[in-house]
Amino acid sequence: MIETVASVPPWTAYLLAAAVVLWAPRRVGTAAAAALTALTVPWVLSAPAGSSLTVAALGFEQVLFRVDGLTRPVAALFGFVAAINVLYSHGTGADARQTAYALLYMGAGVAAVVAGDWLTLLIGWELLAVTATVLVWHSGGDAVRPAFRYAVYHLLGGAFLVAAVALQYTATGSFVYDGGLTAGVPTILAVVGVGVNLGFVGLHAWLPDTYPRPHVAASVVLAGFTTKVAVYVLARIALDGNLVVVWLGAVMILFGVTQAILQTDMRRLLSYHIISQVGYMVVAIGIGTAAGLTGAFAHLTANVLYKGLLFMVAGAIVARTGEGSLKRLGGLAREMPLTFGTFLVAALAITGIPGFSGFVSKGLVTKAVESTGGEVLWWLLIVGSVGTVLSFAKFGYYAFVRRPPEPVAVATGSRVLSLSLILVAVPTVLFGLFPGVFLGGFAGDPAGFEPYATSELTKALAVTVAGVLAFALLKAPLTHVTPVDVDQLLHPAAAAVAAQTAAIAVGVGTAATRANAALSDRLGSLAGRDSPTAETTLRAALWALTATAGLVLVAVTLA
Repeated sequence: MIETVASVPPWTAYLLAAAVVLWAPRRVGTAAAAALTALTVPWVLSAPAGSSLTVAALGFEQVLFRVDGLTRPVAALFGFVAAINVLYSHGTGADARQTAYALLYMGAGVAAVVAGDWLTLLIGWELLAVTATVLVWHSGGDAVRPAFRYAVYHLLGGAFLVAAVALQYTATGSFVYDGGLTAGVPTILAVVGVGVNLGFVGLHAWLPDTYPRPHVAASVVLAGFTTKVAVYVLARIALDGNLVVVWLGAVMILFGVTQAILQTDMRRLLSYHIISQVGYMVVAIGIGTAAGLTGAFAHLTANVLYKGLLFMVAGAIVARTGEGSLKRLGGLAREMPLTFGTFLVAALAITGIPGFSGFVSKGLVTKAVESTGGEVLWWLLIVGSVGTVLSFAKFGYYAFVRRPPEPVAVATGSRVLSLSLILVAVPTVLFGLFPGVFLGGFAGDPAGFEPYATSELTKALAVTVAGVLAFALLKAPLTHVTPVDVDQLLHPAAAAVAAQTAAIAVGVGTAATRANAALSDRLGSLAGRDSPTAETTLRAALWALTATAGLVLVAVTLA
């Protein structure tokens, strides 16, 4: 039985789930899709280490999936959160097509993670970008332009990664993994390409621009996969560490947390915190030690859980109040007690309070950095942690504690929504209470790390006190600060080109739709029949796609 399971790629479950969601009744589709994606957890965990599926359909040896110390924990984690995301989508009223797009997106992420060669990874990587764009675009309205920007950024990043893989094949004659990429130009190109998905400062603008715009369930899905797949790929590329990567991660930590402190939109605040938290993972991989590798993947796991839960909480607030700005919220602890309770779990985890997942994972990253002798780097991580406490003291105070400036109407939440919040909160706590159970499943070596040593508890207490005091002192001044993203300073011309190109693309698509409808009506009347609606729509879509592709090429060239 195990051999049979190990002969089928785990991402096939996501394809089946997407089909079921589209064709089955809503409740049946949700239940079946959640079960199929959840089954990938025992699927991955039961497959023996070294299990793989190799083909040569394209004339090259491709390993469609391979189970090892890096793939197993990430693929299992993705299976768990994918099942929860399906339930959350149902609980927040997402339609079947959005859920299907989300399943295809999550399946592409799993395909990239379990790939055993660079070519298969590239296919999963590009499908991840395409399906994410469609997922965001599906929401329409304010999400259309950010979706276009997302596509342009990720196509550029993908181009760098393609070039790196091509050079790797030229140097080695094989796409199959054999350590990291060849040193020199291939590694540099790959780090830049992956850096787009990671959110390196300067390449990050797509993230806070995109994640707050679509349906709340789409935001939750996006938060759990794109940057985390990139962390996994970075570990594949730079297995022995890289000093430049370390400092790129440190900049991400400080920039992300600073921007997050200044935000008033809940999902935008959380988006900047993705950049900051991924920075910890990037630093841990960059230092190149076994403890750093364990810390990176432990923090990846903890972050997917608590950051996903925070996005779910924000989404629940938006879904039940219709409001996403902290300026207009307050008093929700009484109106939404379960949501408030799960917020506390996630907030205590991300701020590194003992008993929760972030305390363990962030402590391991900090300890790994300390063991390398990087005193300045260690202090940067601590400052980032203080800023994180400040951010979530702000979030909790304005959303749940203070008296709202105006009465907030709260709709009744569904049981499925409540269940999905609880299901993510539970492992967030268990990770913190039983760290040994989790740390043993990650690659690398925690090097005897003791999360509940007196030094770690003292550090956590000092960081928490400093963060809370900082919020108390800065609460009033922060209300008068207008945040300015570095993207507005570094890329004004590129931003203008992207905005104009997106506007032109939308205009061309609309004009093409109208022109083709008119032409089909005329041809249909000449033929003595009604206009074929499906044919008209298809032709219009092809015209719009062609025009958009051309404009994307122009935008990329100009940028």
